[in-house]
Amino acid sequence: MLATMSVRKYAKLAALGAVGVCVGVLGLYGLIAFGSRPTADGGIDGTHAVLAWISAAIPAAAIIAAHLAYVKVLLDESKRPT
Repeated sequence: MLATMSVRKYAKLAALGAVGVCVGVLGLYGLIAFGSRPTADGGIDGTHAVLAWISAAIPAAAIIAAHLAYVKVLLDESKRPT
């Protein structure tokens, strides 16, 4: 059964899912950045906030880059003639 199942049939849907992961990771990064901003009432200072933003941005960028590469592969696969 697996041998007869076509990947091209679901490639566009999988590419859309990978784009959704990119949007979700970007939203999660925004939530982390919003939560770690310095406030006048106390809490984290500016230096530690920037450190938190950078340390969260590196893995987020790596995940987004990998998924965008996967989107390109999937869309190329879906456009190939059968």
